[in-house]
Amino acid sequence: MFYIVGLGNPGAKYQYTRHNIGWLVCDVLLTAFDMPEAMPSKKYLGRISDGMIGDSAITVLYPETFMNKSGDAVKKLVKKGEHNQLIVIYDDVDLPAGDFRISFGNGAGGHNGVTSIIDTLGTKDFVRVRVGVAKKGSETGQAIRPTSEELAQYVLGKISLEENEIYTALYPVVVEAIVSLVTEGKDRAMNKYN
Repeated sequence: MFYIVGLGNPGAKYQYTRHNIGWLVCDVLLTAFDMPEAMPSKKYLGRISDGMIGDSAITVLYPETFMNKSGDAVKKLVKKGEHNQLIVIYDDVDLPAGDFRISFGNGAGGHNGVTSIIDTLGTKDFVRVRVGVAKKGSETGQAIRPTSEELAQYVLGKISLEENEIYTALYPVVVEAIVSLVTEGKDRAMNKYN
């Protein structure tokens, strides 16, 4: 069993914000694998959908605890000792829009949702799929990270039409990478997509 968790915030006002990119990727994943609509679950503090990728069963979770309490929902979902089967998808302000990275066992990088998961599970040993949301420098192509004063407003800002075009092209590639994580393992997936 693989646990795929997209991080985001509940409520219409957050639906198409940069901070909800994890949920948006999960929407594409559900469609790609003809999975049922994610249904509310009091037990798991969010919405869940079950399906298959290849021969592997997956459960997709959209925590509805708000970002800073994501770990509360993840802890209810992931069975003890199975944290290495967890894949968490979330926004990363250190990567430009259009880029993503797969990592394993790193710190939270200042992301409150990931901090909550690490603190609640008591381990860093799970896979992250970090989707870039930063502006891209026109000369360097590198991420332009918002200042600490701008950060909350930026990640909670709505995705622009220009960004939406970038993400629409990126989502299928991120889904391919998730498929690779499930079917081939994290090392091969990181070699292919990083």
